[in-house]
Amino acid sequence: MSNLSELIPAGGGQNNTDFVASGAITSGKPVILNSAGKAAPIVAAAGALGTEGEAPGGAKTSGVPGACYHSSEGTVVVSFNDPANSNYPYCAVATTSGTTVSLSTPLVLKSTACSYNVCAYDSAQNRVVFHYKLNGAGNYAYLRAASLSGTTFTLGTEINAWSGASAGSTGDICKIADAKMVIVNGGVSGSSAQVVSISGSTLTANTAVSMSGNASYPARVASGKVDEFLCQFAYISSRIEFVAGTVSSTTITGGTVTELTGGSSYPNDLASGYWNGQTSPESTYILAYHPPGGASGSQVARVITVSGTTLTLGATTAIQDSATNFTCMGWGNSATQALYFFRDGANGYVTELTYSGTTVTKGATTDVGAGRYASNAIVWDQTSNKALLFYYQASNNDYATANCFTPSSTNLTSTNLLGIASGAILDTATGTINTWGSRNEVQTSLTIGSDYYVQSDGTITTASASPAQLIGEAITATQINIKDYTG
Repeated sequence: MSNLSELIPAGGGQNNTDFVASGAITSGKPVILNSAGKAAPIVAAAGALGTEGEAPGGAKTSGVPGACYHSSEGTVVVSFNDPANSNYPYCAVATTSGTTVSLSTPLVLKSTACSYNVCAYDSAQNRVVFHYKLNGAGNYAYLRAASLSGTTFTLGTEINAWSGASAGSTGDICKIADAKMVIVNGGVSGSSAQVVSISGSTLTANTAVSMSGNASYPARVASGKVDEFLCQFAYISSRIEFVAGTVSSTTITGGTVTELTGGSSYPNDLASGYWNGQTSPESTYILAYHPPGGASGSQVARVITVSGTTLTLGATTAIQDSATNFTCMGWGNSATQALYFFRDGANGYVTELTYSGTTVTKGATTDVGAGRYASNAIVWDQTSNKALLFYYQASNNDYATANCFTPSSTNLTSTNLLGIASGAILDTATGTINTWGSRNEVQTSLTIGSDYYVQSDGTITTASASPAQLIGEAITATQINIKDYTG
């Protein structure tokens, strides 16, 4: 006896099963069991962009924009400042048809220059709420609700946020319950949060609460559960902070600030799928930021879980190691995926992030194109089942531009891996699959004794990072012992 494989009957005996093929199957390739009970090849598709559309009338964008999905109309609303029109705040509708995106003629919200203009949608009152901050004129921030029919906005009465206090240069908004949103600003009493009540197009700004004594640039907020939110604040003075909050009626209670210090700590972004059509685990957030003290341009991602006003930080995962700015993040096509949209040099990129438990895994990065950067916003469009990217097109007169992005995909799941084909099988023909407890004898160049994993694209390698799935151990250079074990 010269090899362990000589102890095992050829092909594993009883654990070889004949299946009808759904699609042509290559010898030695892993297969899945589909819903029809047939063996199918593993198929993966790379992330793909659509055809971008520009805002009519030569509108441009700058500052901090926003985007939200409007479930009643099945479209996406974008909000932005237009430097071609005195930096007035505007809104428009982005519609995806197939893979082509079009933007409606922008509508001005206020004829005054602004530094940011963000938005969120409330399905209970069927209103989009805009939160924008003036440049000069007291540096006040305002709120305004609007109804939407097709591409026509009907604006409600503007109200002053933050009790008329001067606001900082960045703010954010998210829904926290039916007819209720929370806004944050990095320059009101340090960094504050405020509940906004919605009744039709009538808004009420309630008592603001200081979440941190430090002024922030930028300030982010997301909600992962009814009447719960998480703030992320970053400071030029070399620190980054996280703080959770709860809401009872319109009263905010902020938790203890968790601060990371030591070196540059911005930009930063976070997201929760709770209000984006995903059934993400409640109180779960995914975020990305430049770690204090980290190498120039480096970015990490991590999961934060919240219980009441107590937050728990997950481990960090490196997602970028070069100059990165003008970043944003939104939920993707599942409850455990986020999409990180950023500028690196002269190009825009989207990186797919997934998480399991509290561990983040970096996926594929797609190049959005030269000049597609800054003023970024990204939101999941449930109608087109694609992400809507909103940005300015620096290589085309800085025009306000939108495109759609379809994340990469695979038909391999955590439960449907069947085994490995012992030979080639034509579509609709019947062939043998080596299943669990068998062995496959048609591999090449394996490392004896190493564990092998099925990747989402159907290859078999030694790479074990999620979402790869263990298939077995190499017992010769050409044979894998397929066994149901953990390595």
